[in-house]
Amino acid sequence: MELLALKGIYKYFPSTGTRALIGADFSLEKGEIHALVGENGAGKSTLARVICGLVKPDAGAMAVRGRELSFRTHRDAEKAGIGLVPQHSMLAPGLTVAENLALGHEPRRFGLFFDARKARYEAAMLAERYGFSVNPAALVSSLGPSQRREAEILRAMARGAEILILDEPTSILSEVEAKVLFALIRRLTAAGAGVVYISHRVREILDLADRVTVLRNGKTMATTAADQLDESSLAELIIPMGAIASPRPDESRVGHPVLEIRGAQLGSSGGIDLVVRAGEAVGVVALAGNSLDALEDLVVGLTPSPPGSVLLLGKNLAYHDRGRLRTKLMAYLPTDREGRALSARSSVRKNILAGRLGEYGRIQYAMKKMPNADARAMTASFEVRGALNGPANALSGGNRQKLVAARELTKRPRLVVAANPAQGLDPASRALIFRRLAELRDQGAAILILSQDPDDLAEIADRAFALYRGMLTPIQDDKLGRPVLSALLTGARA
Repeated sequence: MELLALKGIYKYFPSTGTRALIGADFSLEKGEIHALVGENGAGKSTLARVICGLVKPDAGAMAVRGRELSFRTHRDAEKAGIGLVPQHSMLAPGLTVAENLALGHEPRRFGLFFDARKARYEAAMLAERYGFSVNPAALVSSLGPSQRREAEILRAMARGAEILILDEPTSILSEVEAKVLFALIRRLTAAGAGVVYISHRVREILDLADRVTVLRNGKTMATTAADQLDESSLAELIIPMGAIASPRPDESRVGHPVLEIRGAQLGSSGGIDLVVRAGEAVGVVALAGNSLDALEDLVVGLTPSPPGSVLLLGKNLAYHDRGRLRTKLMAYLPTDREGRALSARSSVRKNILAGRLGEYGRIQYAMKKMPNADARAMTASFEVRGALNGPANALSGGNRQKLVAARELTKRPRLVVAANPAQGLDPASRALIFRRLAELRDQGAAILILSQDPDDLAEIADRAFALYRGMLTPIQDDKLGRPVLSALLTGARA
C-alpha cells in the first residue's frame, strides 16, 4: 500500500533566490524505510518540510494513502498521520517524557485538570507496544542522546503518526546507540509504519533502507532499491563525479602556529588535533550531522574546552579578552549569519561599524563624517547594495552575507574563521569573498575554512581535512577524485 506520493514538487524562496525543489518526486510504501539522500543544499530538508506541512509548495501534488491533500499547517500533517523527528531535539528538557508526549493533547480529569497519571500510563503503553526502552516518567534533561531520540519518535507516534520523517537521526549517536535505534525503526516498520530516512551516512543507509532516492539541485535524480547499490556507488550518487584540487602550501609564506587544537573532543568522538599557521589556509569539509558546527563553536570560544586544548597564539583561547579577541585577533564569518553576526533591525551602518567605534574620537563619531565614509567604503568594496541608514533586514539574503564579510574581512586579523563562507552567494560574490580571504592569507593571517561544500576548499585551502563523525582525516592527494572524497565524507570504504 502506498502511504505517501509526491509528484512534481516545486519550491522557490524569493528572499534568497533559491530554487529549492524543481519537480521533485518521492513515494513511500507501508512498512518501508525509504532513504532520502543528496548533497547539502540538494533539497532534502525542504522536501521533508513540505511533507510535514511546514512549507507550502509552489506547485505539484501530494497524496496520503491515495487521497490528494494540501497542508496549511504542521498540525494538518499531524492529523493526516505524519510525524517529523528533527535533527535537533525540540523536547522541553524540564518536563518528563510523558508530559512532552501529552503537550497540546493533554488528558484531563473532570474536563479541567491535567491527568498526569493517565499521561504516564498512555506513554508507557505506547512504549511497551513498540519496544521503546525510554522511561516515560524520566525528565528529558536526564536522558542520553539515544533515549532523547527515542522520546522524539515516541512523541510522533503518540500523535498517531504512521509516516515518520527522521532527519539525520544518528547525528548525535554513537555506533552502538545507532544500532539500538535501527532495531527500533525496524520494529516500527514491521508494525506497518513507513519511514522517510534522511542521512548522509552510506553504511547505515545500505544497512537499513529498502529504497534510496537521490536529490540533486532540487531534482529527483534516481530512485533505486538499496540492495542494488554498494557503498562506492551510493557515495558517488550523493556527491557527483569530478575532481577538486588539493593544493600544497607555499612553505615560504607559512609561519608560526596561530591556532592549535590538541585532543579536543567533538561530541562522543575521540580527540582531534589541528594546527593552522600564519600565512596558510586550512580547510575542513563535512556533511551535515558530522560535528562541523561543534568544531566551529570550539574554535571561536563558544564551547568551553579543557585548558590547553585550544590555543590562539600560544595562549589558551578562554584566557583571551573577548573584546580584543573579536576586534583585533579574530575575524569570524559564522554559519548562522542572522543569529550571530547581524542585528537585523539596526541600520546597515551600525552593523558594519560594530566593534570599530573605539577607533573614533567622540567628536568624530558625533559628527559621523569619518564613520560614514568608512562604512561607505566597506560596503562598496564588497558590493553591498542597500541604504546605510536602512535596516539590515531590508537587504536581500546575499547582501546580508556580504555585509558580514565586509565588516569582518576588512580587519587585519591574525586568524580568520570562515564557516560556509560562500553560502547563498552568486558566483561573482563568491569569487570576491575568496579573493579577500586569499589576500589576508598572503598578508600573513591564518585562515580556517569550515564548509559543507567541497568546492570551497578547492578555492583556497593549502591543506584539507574531511570530518566524519567528529574525526578528522587528512586529504593528501594532489588531485583528489570525488569518489575518494565521497567515501571520506560519507564513511564509505574507498
